[in-house]
Amino acid sequence: MSAKTAQVPKISFYEPERNLPGRIPRRITAETRFTILFARAYLKQALTLHYGSPKNHLTCARQIAINGFGIADLVSIAWGKTTQRFFDSPESFMQYARPTIRAFEVKLNNWRKGMTQAHRYKYFANAAIVVLPVGKCNAALHYIDTFHRIRVGLWGFDPMNSKIVMHYTPRPSAPLEPKYALKVIDIIRHLPRTLPIE
Repeated sequence: MSAKTAQVPKISFYEPERNLPGRIPRRITAETRFTILFARAYLKQALTLHYGSPKNHLTCARQIAINGFGIADLVSIAWGKTTQRFFDSPESFMQYARPTIRAFEVKLNNWRKGMTQAHRYKYFANAAIVVLPVGKCNAALHYIDTFHRIRVGLWGFDPMNSKIVMHYTPRPSAPLEPKYALKVIDIIRHLPRTLPIE
């Protein structure tokens, strides 16, 4: 499947705007288009971006909501080869496949808000990363020490040529609340052809 046709499913029933009475969901926004283009580029380039990682299986989903910690624009789950082809539960998948969960917050402008949101994703993800248009990274780069200090990544993305620029990528670490990592896996496993969980 080419990057242009790659599908990145969205958990549509978590859209907060649908919770408002009489609210008609907006048309696709510029930020949503940017997120979709980034997701397709990331799926295509992930093995190169995370060079040296033995985890060469990858799935992604958009708009993953974890109560109390926000709605991640994109979540990726990476895992390596295992002796088991399928797992009977998120717990066994977590134990034996030892997946890496990365949560991305995509912003067109407001990197400060993106950094705050991404920081909350560390409760359920092994790594949290803010993604901005490449031309908007300069302001955030003045505060790259802050990104390092709180271990939130900063990437730039150019949708014209699908180029991803990694300014800082934190090493994966254990989620602050592992039970929420299981919740992410449980949400994504219900999407077709995503995770090897029966």
